[in-house]
Amino acid sequence: MSFIPTSFRLSAVAKGVALAAGFTAVAMMGISTASAQDYYAQYGGKAGITKLINTFVGNVANDPHINYYFAHTNIPHLKYELVQQVCMAVGGPCKYTGLSMRKAHEGMGVTTAAFNYLAQDMMDAMQTQRIPMSAQNYLIAILASMEPQIVTANGPLG
Repeated sequence: MSFIPTSFRLSAVAKGVALAAGFTAVAMMGISTASAQDYYAQYGGKAGITKLINTFVGNVANDPHINYYFAHTNIPHLKYELVQQVCMAVGGPCKYTGLSMRKAHEGMGVTTAAFNYLAQDMMDAMQTQRIPMSAQNYLIAILASMEPQIVTANGPLG
């Protein structure tokens, strides 16, 4: 990941999330030709999603802005849950049965800035895995919709 000043980075992430939400709104209006199953295929099925999550978790582990949130996390379990959640979100046959986002992040004190760094780490992982942009936008819009359940604290940047 390249060094980007925080103010620019957060602004770019916010714009990316807004753009993704716009694409999703268009898709929900029936203008998009891709279905959720098409996205599952674009992610490379479960194997591709697993590879994406491994890359994403590696990005988070190397991100000094947020890696402390995961210091006491059971990483294999986290990866399993994320694969299930993303697989289901993009139209795959998986079933996410984990905690709600509110419950899973309870007591963590996640700030807006931390959420944005996490979103950037996911966008970087999708770029690394060469996920098509429409499929990236689809997933980022879903993740953006989870922000109110995850962000529970104010911090120096959010």
